[in-house]
Amino acid sequence: MSEQKTFFSTADVAIVAEKIRDASHEYEALFTHLGTQIYSVIEPLENPSDKVDLTLQYIADAEIAFEKSFPTNQTIACHKGCHHCCYFPIQTSQQVVDYIVDYIHHHFSDDKIQQLKAKLIDDIASRQPPLYRAACPFLDENNACSIYSKRPLACRWFSSPDAQNCEKSVKDGRNIDQHPVKSRIYQAANTALLADQKRLTDSDQQLAFTPSILAAL
Repeated sequence: MSEQKTFFSTADVAIVAEKIRDASHEYEALFTHLGTQIYSVIEPLENPSDKVDLTLQYIADAEIAFEKSFPTNQTIACHKGCHHCCYFPIQTSQQVVDYIVDYIHHHFSDDKIQQLKAKLIDDIASRQPPLYRAACPFLDENNACSIYSKRPLACRWFSSPDAQNCEKSVKDGRNIDQHPVKSRIYQAANTALLADQKRLTDSDQQLAFTPSILAAL
């Protein structure tokens, strides 16, 4: 009588489960390591714009790597002309504020800067509780971002799968689901910027976007 082959053993379940747990820990560590890597390369730099540009490069490289190795079928509804998220209050790091202000000083005329200041003041006054929703002062007449190439990280990582849900959130404040990998990458990068900010200012608290831009101008 031939020896019976074993294709399944209950012991295998525990072995595979342990491997999955190990892989899960390693996957989670990728985001921590990304943040650590970004901090290590921006810490020696003096120019805030250089810090942000380098951070964005690491983000772009990480997004490509994750998409290649962990592809998903989750779609992102964000597209040109959609601007519902531009009503949400956002926070950012000091480096990003300096990055945007530097861009404004180099690309906006004095008259345009004065107009922007007036819009920033109106924006602050318009954001009332409980939702603090108001059109971003950087939206132009076509509802397009006038500083799109320099927009904050909070704007860049917005990755809703449902534009209609975003539109409804402007009125009722509902939560918006985000792409799980894209948001983790940006969170890691933002944490690195805040760690660098803390080193320089002794504070790792994010800044309210509109008031911080106005104060810096």
